[in-house]
Amino acid sequence: MKIALVAPIDEHIPPKKYGGIGRIVSILANGLTSKGHNVILLGPGDSETNAKVIPIFPKSISGLKAYRNDPLARAAYFQSAVAKIVAILQKQKFDIINNHLGWRLVPFHKILPSPLITTLHTPLDESNKQITYTEYQSSRFISISKNQRRPLPKLNYVATIYNGIDLDLYNLPPKHNGYFVFLGRMSPEKGVFEAIKVAKKLKAKLILAGAIPGWNYQFFDLKIRPLIDDKQIIFVGEVTDRQKNRLLGRARALLAPIKCNEAFGLTFVEAMACGTPVVALARGSAEEIIVHGKTGFIARSLDQMVKYCRVVDKIKREDCRDHAFQFSAQRMVDGYEKVFQKITEYGR
Repeated sequence: MKIALVAPIDEHIPPKKYGGIGRIVSILANGLTSKGHNVILLGPGDSETNAKVIPIFPKSISGLKAYRNDPLARAAYFQSAVAKIVAILQKQKFDIINNHLGWRLVPFHKILPSPLITTLHTPLDESNKQITYTEYQSSRFISISKNQRRPLPKLNYVATIYNGIDLDLYNLPPKHNGYFVFLGRMSPEKGVFEAIKVAKKLKAKLILAGAIPGWNYQFFDLKIRPLIDDKQIIFVGEVTDRQKNRLLGRARALLAPIKCNEAFGLTFVEAMACGTPVVALARGSAEEIIVHGKTGFIARSLDQMVKYCRVVDKIKREDCRDHAFQFSAQRMVDGYEKVFQKITEYGR
């Protein structure tokens, strides 16, 4: 098959540090190419992949000051990117176009000469997505969890395919070092402030790792930075894959007091791949990914999270690692290939 993968323009492919969607696109591009498909990636020109790259911008725009600090500039970059992408997709014939750029490309699905399938990477309860996806609900969509579908159950879903990770990047240390870890974007909806509250109640060491988006600088400076003492609460910023493997593998547990309806939760799987249990609030897809009492705990409140953290050593780290294999890169790539073949077999 000739497959177009439309990548995010604001993530390096693959991400050097933070980046979830870019990581999935990278795995798909390399995995489908290794299966013999002709994969063309439309995205940043500095993408490192086995697929052919058609650059939309010379490199990821995430490092640009205007992108980080100016919402109007971000909107302009995305509008320009969509115009370039649509022009390319109208000129070339593909068997499948797999959209990972989000809602902005969906309105063009009927004027593209090839079938468009959009992978939904984020929650569907935001107004821009509600408006666009409802208006164009006949387009084809892949959800990344069953829970993700709840706000918009009538979309034309062709499959649910869980995100996958390269399990070779993670190993199982013999024991943990006693600290807890929070891994994710330093944003209110990710629950970083709540993770600190849990650690304070436990009187436990907590390491915070993740990016600070430009639009969350004020939140971080006002609410999070004053709580960082470099003794109990430590902030290490973004981490590489190697650093992440060590940080997660030596942690007693990953704290995930998410406040949004997380569509998947890639960090859950990454932690379990290192043998580290996950203690999360019951939001979004948490209950689909974490096996309560076996690979972590699902809590209904912060107080319950504290309670579960105190007994988290009962979880067998080998069970966490074994469960992570259900979310392997190979399984994800196979799932996409099956869906693409079905669509091309039956046409538009």
